[in-house]
Amino acid sequence: MNRHRTHALALAAAPIALLIGLAGPAAAADDPQTTTSTAPRAACDTPATDAVLTSQEGIALKKCSDTKAAQPKTWHWMGNYGSVYDVANAANGGGIGAGGVITEYLNGLYPTFMFY
Repeated sequence: MNRHRTHALALAAAPIALLIGLAGPAAAADDPQTTTSTAPRAACDTPATDAVLTSQEGIALKKCSDTKAAQPKTWHWMGNYGSVYDVANAANGGGIGAGGVITEYLNGLYPTFMFY
């Protein structure tokens, strides 16, 4: 019976890893700081899966979507953050409501989705 529970938990966690693109080569990196992109990018571009954002970049990314025509709310990839405080500051600065943030600590980073 215990064997079935383990497989059920593994299957439940698999879609999350696939959703945020961590099942690929980025998950194999031991030190994410050496593989992250340091090239500057435009504020309104979707962040790369290996980019580390600051809270100011996250707020700017949210403000870019506010200037577009009214669209229904959906989940948006907001990039990787170096600390949980950057995630909280980006969400609060962007006006994200309660329950509008999904993040997880993985390989020293916080991959984050926000609902707006």
